[in-house]
Amino acid sequence: YMIQSASSFLPVMALAPQPGERVLDMASAPGGKTSHIAALMKNTGFILANDASKGRTKSLVANLHRLGATNTVVCNYDGREFPRIMGGFDRVLLDAPCSGSGVVAKDSSVKKSKDEKDFQRCSHLQKELIIAAIDSIDAKSKTGGYLVYSTCSITVEENEWVVDYA
Repeated sequence: YMIQSASSFLPVMALAPQPGERVLDMASAPGGKTSHIAALMKNTGFILANDASKGRTKSLVANLHRLGATNTVVCNYDGREFPRIMGGFDRVLLDAPCSGSGVVAKDSSVKKSKDEKDFQRCSHLQKELIIAAIDSIDAKSKTGGYLVYSTCSITVEENEWVVDYA
């Protein structure tokens, strides 16, 4: 098992993956949400677990193996490259890279290490990722056609404005 906070498991609950579906987890390392998706799908269907950081895919692979997820393929692409790489997913989870402003209580260094440009860069990347996520969904999916967007940020620029942009 992998212990998760509510903010980690709620996006997966909102995604509500079903057995036999095709699911894309666009930013999946270290694998807590991906392994939860696999469990809810009863290890059936197909999960593409992507992370843009090659180094982070090592922990992703290790956790998926340890937790017995057999319906998952791990890849290392810039999420903005989807759907050129692969599309037609029933559901997409985009737990987007963010400023981390929502975890200040756990990591106070966030307050000192981020400036306005960091927030702008995050928001720009998130907008590109959410468009790629939308374009990766199979509009004719019989069971899905869902996208869940989440961050660990509390800023409007990284949440509401990104969703409004899409």
